[in-house]
Amino acid sequence: MSKTEIGEFLAALRKSKGYTQQEAAELLGVSNKTVSSWETGASCPDISMLPALAELYGVTCDEIVRGKRITAAEDDKTALVKREKAMARLLEKQRTNLTTVCWICGALTALGIILPLVLAFAALESLLGFFIGLIFLAASVVTGAVVIRRIRFALGDERESAQVAKLSGALDKAMFLIACANIAALGFICPHITAPVHTGLVLDGETIVMEFACAFIGLLASVLIGYPIYLKQRGRRLQHTTAAGSPDEGAARRRDLDANILARWQFKHVMLMILLPFALLVAAGGAIFAVQLSVQYPMFSDFSLGADSDSLKEMVESGGPFDESEYTLVSEEMPQAEGETGKYAVVYLFTDFPENWRDDYRTEDTGDGTLVTVYKYRTEIQDTGVEILEFYALCPSLQGGIIEIDAQMSEELDGEKIVWVHLSCAPTLGDQLLARQAGDLQDALSWAMFGVALAALAALAVCIPVYVKKERAFRKGLAEKQGDVQ
Repeated sequence: MSKTEIGEFLAALRKSKGYTQQEAAELLGVSNKTVSSWETGASCPDISMLPALAELYGVTCDEIVRGKRITAAEDDKTALVKREKAMARLLEKQRTNLTTVCWICGALTALGIILPLVLAFAALESLLGFFIGLIFLAASVVTGAVVIRRIRFALGDERESAQVAKLSGALDKAMFLIACANIAALGFICPHITAPVHTGLVLDGETIVMEFACAFIGLLASVLIGYPIYLKQRGRRLQHTTAAGSPDEGAARRRDLDANILARWQFKHVMLMILLPFALLVAAGGAIFAVQLSVQYPMFSDFSLGADSDSLKEMVESGGPFDESEYTLVSEEMPQAEGETGKYAVVYLFTDFPENWRDDYRTEDTGDGTLVTVYKYRTEIQDTGVEILEFYALCPSLQGGIIEIDAQMSEELDGEKIVWVHLSCAPTLGDQLLARQAGDLQDALSWAMFGVALAALAALAVCIPVYVKKERAFRKGLAEKQGDVQ
């Protein structure tokens, strides 16, 4: 604006107020020549004089600088432009703040995972590492919550702008993701709490699988609980947002509302119609698999005995019903030669065989009593040439059969010859019975797993088409509703 226009505007204002140049100069505290130079355009008022001139003439400083009066419509338009520019700068700043806090929270979460691992596997302090990691995870959540709340407070009422509402939705989403990430991280470090004080977990495949399984469970739980809350909060904000301006903004708001309503409907019905039946079947399969893992088969046992021949025989020829009941020898296989080695069947007759030992011996009931078959073993003692060790396997732990016998003569001790015998024994008859039962159970569980898998596939085959049909009907209803609104 030129000095002449400003001067003419000041002169017109002075005359409209009925002041002479002298009176205006006295009220402003300047000389008559100064007022004259302003009005003739010879000079411009100093910036410090603008408020006094505006108050004296009843105008604004902006009007004096422009050299003309500003209409109400023009003033509102200018204010709106300024407000939009200020809001744009505020939104850009808050978006930057949101990005920064997300990176900070992500770094704290990463530290909450890395530090427990370092302390557990390097310093052998799993429990301490868990609590230190817990501090960092809590700091991540608290930092995100505090900063996001400050950003929301700076934005003010989301009713004023759809852009503000959009950023507010981004804030909700960021808080949801921060919470999910930290809950998953908490699940990842949870196995460390099981370690005793001043010890560390072993870095092996089982530990890694357990950590990732706990992380997945934590993430799944946080999504199942947090996602409906996020959708509900987002829907509430969309409902309270006025998309002032063009009709396109109103249509965009209605589309966002419909998308939110559809997302909430999808989450609810996917959970109830698809995931819930499938999860129940998976849980049943997991229970069956856990039972399969718990089924144990008896193993071969090895043990060594060192004693003189008589003491050794006493160890293996005692125990079970032979110490509790009377019996008589019925038959005994004999070696064909004196130096022959091997396994020979021996049959005894018990008139009253104890019931609690029936599963541990080979028995056969007859009219005279119970026949019990055991075995006699003959083996050559090494380093002695032709000396034979012969014993009757009467104790219950040897009834499954001796697979291998290794007998060696050691040096004499106090005039006694010590025989060291190493026996490799099959599981006992009772354990073999349990093994057969375990095998039958494994077969039954395998068929049960197969049935559960088929049921899971059938559930998906039935539930997915039903869900798709219902979703199409729901989408159609939303579209019809939006058409009625328009």
